[in-house]
Amino acid sequence: MTIRDILEKILNNYLQEKDKSFKNNEFARLLRSGLKEAVSDDFLAGNIRTKGSAGKGNWATVPWIGLFDAAISTSATKGFDIVYLFSPDMSSVYLSLNQGWTFFNDTYGRNEKNNISKVSRYWQSTLANRTDRMTTEPIDLTSSLQNKNNLVSGYELGNIFSIKYDSDNLPDNDQLLIDLKDMLFCLNEIKADLINEKNLQQNIDYILSLDLNLNPLLNNNNIKK
Repeated sequence: MTIRDILEKILNNYLQEKDKSFKNNEFARLLRSGLKEAVSDDFLAGNIRTKGSAGKGNWATVPWIGLFDAAISTSATKGFDIVYLFSPDMSSVYLSLNQGWTFFNDTYGRNEKNNISKVSRYWQSTLANRTDRMTTEPIDLTSSLQNKNNLVSGYELGNIFSIKYDSDNLPDNDQLLIDLKDMLFCLNEIKADLINEKNLQQNIDYILSLDLNLNPLLNNNNIKK
């Protein structure tokens, strides 16, 4: 099974599966296995882990498949990761360099939205490994929802870079793999730039202390062609 096979299967079947029981559902198991069947052992070497989620006890509004560096993050709730975020109506999926929303929600209270957005802008301005296929445009996971879900809004706010794939126009698997590897380069760059990879809050508090409008080192020209 390839990355394209997995994405296509989820996009084409998730809404129908949501009408079935969540418990012991084979489709949910496919999501939880992440990309293990789609990428080589070399790709998942070292600290790199993969897993996904169709929800906890009930079907998720936005299912996801993630890639994590265990040295800086082991789940989508905290730290930095690469994640495929499926739109609620399954019209598209975003490959996103993202952040764990739950950490910001639990740590910063009423300032969580401003803080996670500021951290996103910081990395958008500093990462040199961004390619021209990646965009800093906001991702849209909530326009098709009648009621905004706080967690889903957190995915949107935590986005650093993304590549959008429409369900009716998925790239071939070779391109998907290239995009994923390029995102991994960006994740590795974040890891290398952290002042303390064992203390997430120390890193976040440092970024939040910066005046991004006045720092001359921050620019939007770090794009690899």
